[in-house]
Amino acid sequence: MFTIQDFSPIDFMHEVLNDPIDVIVSFAGNRVIPKRFRWNERDYDIKNVNLVHTSREGAKRIFYFSVSDLTNYFKLRLDPEFLEWRLVELYTDG
Repeated sequence: MFTIQDFSPIDFMHEVLNDPIDVIVSFAGNRVIPKRFRWNERDYDIKNVNLVHTSREGAKRIFYFSVSDLTNYFKLRLDPEFLEWRLVELYTDG
């Protein structure tokens, strides 16, 4: 029989950010697919797009992309009105 003490929790570090980033994307039909981004002078290759969703800020529609590079998980924000990308969340192995 297993108890909860038999399993060690995964220690992830979570940061809430609002940093501007440069993103390389591809287009498939009417979808935007982020492929790589640059943050803090480092390039991150996106291996998985895990979730895409939208939200409203007043009348403006904002797109969010939850992506990963096999080590870290990132939440990217796209403002299509200004074509501005931001890194808004980071989850990394602590």
